[in-house]
Amino acid sequence: MSLFPFTDPTEVKVKQREIPLAREYAYDFINGDFKTKNNKLYLVEGKEAVKIWIHKVLITSRYKEIIHTWSYGSEFEDKIIGKGYSTGLIEAEAKRYTIECINSSLSDYVTDMKDFNISFNDNILTVEFTVETIYGEVGMVV
Repeated sequence: MSLFPFTDPTEVKVKQREIPLAREYAYDFINGDFKTKNNKLYLVEGKEAVKIWIHKVLITSRYKEIIHTWSYGSEFEDKIIGKGYSTGLIEAEAKRYTIECINSSLSDYVTDMKDFNISFNDNILTVEFTVETIYGEVGMVV
């Protein structure tokens, strides 16, 4: 006999919620400006849009801008940069903060993060990794 006799576990249906197609204006992070075609902004979809979202969330400092929720943005600036930690600690914390940042903002679109390569040269922190999205793999360098 079931603990809950009024339910039959074989009949439990999980309601799937639809995730909207990821769309974002094309952005050039090297030049720091939107991309245009014929002098007009254009949208990208799917994994390219998710790639832009990931980049934006990682370069935005958490708690600094009032337009973002407190769960949006990274904590590199407050917790890692300029603290004088050892290289090993910086690499471990950079990976942890990257994962937490993306999971708190994009968990519906990102299924896994792997292949982290974190380097710290000439006071520049670089995080390279692969993101598994619902649209396929995306390589990131931030």
